[in-house]
Amino acid sequence: MRLRLAHQLSLLLVGTSLLAVMGLAALTATHLRSGFTDYLRAKDTARLAGFAKVVRQAIERHGIEGLAAGQGNLIAPLLDGQPFQPNEQDGPSQSRREPFGRRPPRADERVPRGFSVTTPEGESIWGRRPPRDREVLHQPIEIDGRTVAIAHFTPRPEPSDDEADALFLKRQFAGLAWLGLAMAAIAALVAVVVARRWVRPLTAAQAATHRLAQGEFEHRLPPAQGRWRDELDDLAQDLNRLAEALQRLESSRRRWVAELSHELRTPLTVMRGELDAVADGVRPLNAERADSLRRELERLTRLADDFALLARGDLHALPVHRKPVDPVALLNQTRARWASRLEAADLSSDWQWTDLPASVSADATRLQQVLDNLLNNALAYTQTPGRVAVHAQRLGAQSWRISVDDSPPGVPDAAERERLFEPLYRLDASRTRARQGGDDGGSGLGLSIARALVQAHGGSLRAEASTLGGLRLVMELPL
Repeated sequence: MRLRLAHQLSLLLVGTSLLAVMGLAALTATHLRSGFTDYLRAKDTARLAGFAKVVRQAIERHGIEGLAAGQGNLIAPLLDGQPFQPNEQDGPSQSRREPFGRRPPRADERVPRGFSVTTPEGESIWGRRPPRDREVLHQPIEIDGRTVAIAHFTPRPEPSDDEADALFLKRQFAGLAWLGLAMAAIAALVAVVVARRWVRPLTAAQAATHRLAQGEFEHRLPPAQGRWRDELDDLAQDLNRLAEALQRLESSRRRWVAELSHELRTPLTVMRGELDAVADGVRPLNAERADSLRRELERLTRLADDFALLARGDLHALPVHRKPVDPVALLNQTRARWASRLEAADLSSDWQWTDLPASVSADATRLQQVLDNLLNNALAYTQTPGRVAVHAQRLGAQSWRISVDDSPPGVPDAAERERLFEPLYRLDASRTRARQGGDDGGSGLGLSIARALVQAHGGSLRAEASTLGGLRLVMELPL
């Protein structure tokens, strides 16, 4: 049997509330009974003290012998105004009014029961001897610094069911029980409300993940309502971000497949046309035809190599062989190879670097490949006449930076600049990769491969708006 999360939360909240209420009720009942018993004990002690005062006055007036001979007739007249009252069960007091037709009580009847007086040696002077099987309170009676007698009081036994004190306790316990039931009902109501509040977004999240697993990447959870947000709202927001990322990934995958098929189809179509023309005798199989076929084959090979390199970068398996590299020498070699190509394309170049370290730990071949890809991107997309600037500098004690700037056209939108690093992404679908007088176009994976190589070195590659009006590609690498 499957117990839903809402039921588990409800049972947990109700059970916790019941345990808390039961524990509080038990603690309150224990303290109430203990406090009530202490209250009765203090009351009995005060009554014994008042009785001892009366006995002391009687002894001072009549002596021990007179008290023993007179019994209650000597004590009763002194009861008026004393700080104690007889128990209801002990018989009527002097101040109590009797119904019409009933005789007034005798003097000895006005003395509360349970009191007695003995000598210090234990001989009875007045009243019944205290029982030995019950708790008895004692109060010494001193005159002139000498104990002449001891007053005793035998408290009532623990309250029984038919007594007012027991009835008071029963009412208190019943109130606690009803309070516990009320708290349990309130806890159950709160548990249902809270469980629904928690389970509703979890159920929605479960349904959303199920739809994402089915490939419905366009599904989104509704945004959080209200002022207060919690972890469940953050979960819904994260699921929406996941859905957006998966949707972008799926869109990119479909575009990659379409672009890759187009990239493969173009050289294959050219090769097939050349071979068909040679087979039909339209064109002779000479050195020119062989060179054309070789160029298309090299293009296919380069495209396959680039995709393989990019795939290895996604798997974090790009081979990088770090060795001490002189960054100045690397940049000088790059300038020597590219200055003439840029000038031939009517692009002026500016090369500057300052405060570079004498040596960095890197793979010189891979770094040269990154620089070639960045410069090839500037060559392919910069309008003529234009300008390309390559600057390098040290950044503190941990890293160094190389930036490649070009003149218009630029990419003003930051999101579009980030998408430049996606494989086969084109900012303008109608725009060709190869510019007039530039290179032969390449595979369209240059920036993607460059970022993968930079990340394999532990660095970063980003695109920014250039002060020259075009695009700036910034590569930061650890020393």
